[in-house]
Amino acid sequence: MRALQLPVLLLATVSPALSAQTEPHRPPPSIDVHWHSTLSPSDVRRAEAVNSRRAAFAALDSMNVRLLIVNGVPDAIAVWRDEYPDRVIAGLLFPCENGIAPNGGRPCYADGAVWPDTAWLREELRAKRIGFLGEVTAQYLGIASNDARLDPYYALALEYDVPVAIHLGLGPPGAAYPSSPVGVKSPNFRASAGSPLLLEDALLRHRGLRVWIMHAGWPLIDETIYMLYQHPQVYVDVGVLHGAVPRPAYRDAVRRIVEAGYANRIMLGSDSGVNAFRRALSTLEEMEFLTPEQRENIRCRNAARFFRLDSLRVCG
Repeated sequence: MRALQLPVLLLATVSPALSAQTEPHRPPPSIDVHWHSTLSPSDVRRAEAVNSRRAAFAALDSMNVRLLIVNGVPDAIAVWRDEYPDRVIAGLLFPCENGIAPNGGRPCYADGAVWPDTAWLREELRAKRIGFLGEVTAQYLGIASNDARLDPYYALALEYDVPVAIHLGLGPPGAAYPSSPVGVKSPNFRASAGSPLLLEDALLRHRGLRVWIMHAGWPLIDETIYMLYQHPQVYVDVGVLHGAVPRPAYRDAVRRIVEAGYANRIMLGSDSGVNAFRRALSTLEEMEFLTPEQRENIRCRNAARFFRLDSLRVCG
């Protein structure tokens, strides 16, 4: 069973554990659109890693998380997809500077390649082993989203009608400096390459391409809003902002997008695991400027619509 068969599966049956919305204590359903598989060098098939994934899903079940949109490098996303085929849509992270994943250092592709082979990727898309492209980490290499090197991948995404998730906006503090707090440094990271406005060239070269801007392009929220205004196929996730920036700044970013009229294109994400998603959910509840319907959409329905799933079946 492949990840993109999920909509068919959900139309056919939803397990009792996932469908018990009538229980008064059960949280509303949600989707995490920004979940990373392992990005550090480690054996993802060892017993400890398997148990860690099981523990993560148990915790996610307790929060009524229906679906994980998991991104990473091929061997790491494969275990999530294979172990939880009805709960995971897998996406491919690229490019990988010096052949390793940004921040974490996991080897990405054969022979230390920076970019995935397009013939191999076409087969993965055809076989539905990959359900979206992303996280596109070009900004870590100082490459903007309109760079011609990304065009073959955008073209494949459009051909196979899968979304693209692009890292724009913030990275680790001082990302281009040796003092950056992450283990793997990115000396070529450029804030300027993360401008949401640069995405427009690619969207117009590949008309109809579905894109979501990771981190909502923070702190360039005005630029993000302009892209939402100009391109109806663009959505955002607010992954990591609930913990990486001051709470008032995060609230302000969400409020500005909502007040601009785009609450129906915000998706929830963790970017760093179970505790982060729990924090994302609790922070969402604290945003008094949201209506109950807007919270419901941000938790689940917007993502279901973006991924072309049956919203009623997935989100209840």
